[in-house]
Amino acid sequence: MNERERTPASRAPFFLFPINAPERTPYKEMIRLFKELCKTLLENLTDEEIFLKATDDYNHHSERCPRCGVRGRLSPHGSYSRQLVSYENGMVLDQRISVQRFECNSCYSTHALHPDILIPFSPYSLRFKLTVLIAYFERDTTVASICNHFCIAVSTLYEWKKGLLEHKDLLFSILINRNRNKSAVAFIYGLLGSTRLSGILGDFFHRYDFSFLQSRPPTATRGRPP
Repeated sequence: MNERERTPASRAPFFLFPINAPERTPYKEMIRLFKELCKTLLENLTDEEIFLKATDDYNHHSERCPRCGVRGRLSPHGSYSRQLVSYENGMVLDQRISVQRFECNSCYSTHALHPDILIPFSPYSLRFKLTVLIAYFERDTTVASICNHFCIAVSTLYEWKKGLLEHKDLLFSILINRNRNKSAVAFIYGLLGSTRLSGILGDFFHRYDFSFLQSRPPTATRGRPP
């Protein structure tokens, strides 16, 4: 069995906050970087190259700590290796990337830097998940064939489908003058073709305190590198 498909027997239910939840616990153990992810980058760069560009351009001297909010107190604090599964030229690529960590010199918390091409607590890139879902909604073959091609379990695909449909509804609640009845595949193409994809993903994160297509609540995975 592929390592990334090995999951606990008992899994947490898909995470979904009510839109008007009176209480939320913001997840502040990472720096979510929403910047410059757009159609041009997606057409011309690989997921790894997008990740490297975003992290190379990050200026920690001018950013706020996600926990205490103090600006300009972040310092490099090592890194860790993380899996990144992407899809390039018709092939699934399973790579390792180095995620930078920063420590706040004000509250002494540490944070991993996650650009928006990454999904917290998932080895699969954002584009990989959306590519799989496009293949599913446009399919002219069996679900099993799609999953075999992308090297994922059928249960994984259906979990992603459920998450997309739930998050699609949540996303439309913060978009203005958008067609809520748009099909799932049209919705995905609209996202990937948007000039402000990073802004949309950032708005979603700051509204709901979890990331688009993130399938587990932070409390269920706390203690594990994101």
